[in-house]
Amino acid sequence: DYLVGSVHFLNNWGFDNEEFIGIYKNININDAWIEYLESISNMAQSGLFDIVGHFDLFKIFNNPPNKSLKNNIIKTLESIKDNNMVLEINSAGFRKNIGEMYPSKEILELVFTLDIPITFSSDAHNPNQVGFKRDECKAIAKDIGFKKVASFKDRKIEFYDF
Repeated sequence: DYLVGSVHFLNNWGFDNEEFIGIYKNININDAWIEYLESISNMAQSGLFDIVGHFDLFKIFNNPPNKSLKNNIIKTLESIKDNNMVLEINSAGFRKNIGEMYPSKEILELVFTLDIPITFSSDAHNPNQVGFKRDECKAIAKDIGFKKVASFKDRKIEFYDF
C-alpha cells in the first residue's frame, strides 16, 4: 500500500549502528548532517517512495542538528513537499539514546508550517513495541496544529481526522 524511504548510511557508514559509533569523534558533525539531509532530498526526488521515515535519525546518538542547519532542514522538507511525500512521526526515538520522537518537535513545527502531511509509526522491531508512545506522538502533533493523518491504499493517499 505504501513505500517508506529512509536513510541509514552515509556512504559505507551505518551511522545509526552502535558498532560504528566511534566514527562520530572523527567527523565534522555539521558536514555529516548536511550530507544526511542531501541524501533525504535525493531520496525524495527519486519518486520511488511515499513516506519519509524517521526524518532526523542522524540525531540518534545525541547529535541533534545545530540551529545553523535550519535552512538545510527547510530545503530538505521543501523537497519532500515538492515530491508529494508524507513525513512519518516515528516513536522509536523514545527507545533510543536521544529519547525523543523523529522528527523533533522543532522540525515538526516546520513540517506543519510547510503543510506537509504526516503519518504515525512505532517502527516496531518486536510485537511489544507496536504502538509505543503513540499517544505522546499524537498529543505533540495535535499541540502543533495537525488535525489529519495520512494513510495509503494501493499507494493512493487518504486522510483521516485524529
